[in-house]
Amino acid sequence: MSKQSRREFIKTGARAAGAGLALPVINRTAMGTTIVKELIDTTVGDGKVFVIVELAGGNDMLNTVIPLRQYSTYASFRTRIAIPQGNVLPLYGASTFNGQPTMGLAPSFQSLKPVFDAGKVAVIQSAHYPNPNLSHDFSRRIYYTAIPTSNIALQGTGWIGRHSALYGSDTNSLDTIGIGGVSKTLYASGAKVSGISANNDGNPTGYSLSTASGGGTTNQTTAALVMDPADSPIPYQQLWETSVTDAITGSTQVAAAAGSYVTAPGVTYPTGNSFFNGLKLIAKLACSSSPTLGTRVYYISQGGYDTHATENTDQPVLLARLSDGLKAFYDDLAGHGIGDKVVVLIWSEFGRRVADNASNGTDHGTATDMFVLGGAVKGGVYGPDPDLLNLTSGNLRWSVDFRSVYSEIISKWLGGDPQQVLGGSFPQLGFL
Repeated sequence: MSKQSRREFIKTGARAAGAGLALPVINRTAMGTTIVKELIDTTVGDGKVFVIVELAGGNDMLNTVIPLRQYSTYASFRTRIAIPQGNVLPLYGASTFNGQPTMGLAPSFQSLKPVFDAGKVAVIQSAHYPNPNLSHDFSRRIYYTAIPTSNIALQGTGWIGRHSALYGSDTNSLDTIGIGGVSKTLYASGAKVSGISANNDGNPTGYSLSTASGGGTTNQTTAALVMDPADSPIPYQQLWETSVTDAITGSTQVAAAAGSYVTAPGVTYPTGNSFFNGLKLIAKLACSSSPTLGTRVYYISQGGYDTHATENTDQPVLLARLSDGLKAFYDDLAGHGIGDKVVVLIWSEFGRRVADNASNGTDHGTATDMFVLGGAVKGGVYGPDPDLLNLTSGNLRWSVDFRSVYSEIISKWLGGDPQQVLGGSFPQLGFL
């Protein structure tokens, strides 16, 4: 694309943005630019990091954040799996009744509770999307893409992918990293995304090149660049060539970052679980200053939350792992002096039904809670308490559009225009 046509392209895009239209995502690697390339400098390189934690399977939020004020009603719906009231941890920052918090945390959150008490975790209650669907795949797609309704312009792209393509780095192959694989959330044409797995020590695997033939990655990189020092005149040939050199240089940087890491004093990560390993890997990469990777977004998931049966024994273990892992991660970042530079979003595709079932579990529901954690977070509870006496077909009513959370994260943390990424405007809650 010539410089003149590029300028004209950007001007056209700017007029479209002013009209409030959803901008198409341009493959910046193949085409050489994006519509809002001139805005990248304001959102790349400021050191802020965003971590997304997906609780896959539909976490039961009523046994995660328990309605203390409505406890008797809650217990009557859950004769098999209700958490004993005396075991619930008071959630300070929630609304109060007779001087006591109306909501409380599951006892599995014991290790993370000091972070809640310090005002560094926001709980967004009763979040979901219009016309809820009880399907895992359907609901995940909606949270991944932030598209509850048909929008042809944005289909097939994740909300982070669109943001990365518009506002992320067009040269850094490690701009966005999926731990264990690349979630649809991270995908859009033009986004720079890498998938990296972690071993039992939290070191990177699955993102390296074989050196069996000798020479090492430095020589491989040099050879690749010498063989083709100029951009290819064929856009998708250039895209392929760039991907190869990205993989070579990126794997070298990741290995160097992990190798230079030392856990902060007093911090010990739990072991024996892929979620713990992944969080430790994120810490290694985010804390690195030799080299500085410049990664803006990390994505990791924890599975097992589809608790149709034995929830009373399975969910406490999952939540304890979530709590223990995030507490070590939070303390590690703080010990490295970047606790105020990292924000973590925790979400699940839906909640569970209010009543338990005969298998000591709960079936697919609707409204859920989201958590935002970090040194820059204004902790507390956002959104109304769930109303157990005002249900729809046995399910909680939702009141906060989940895209309000995304919108605030974009405008106050990642940078950029939420409307261009999400395809609409959504009221923000004030947790950042």
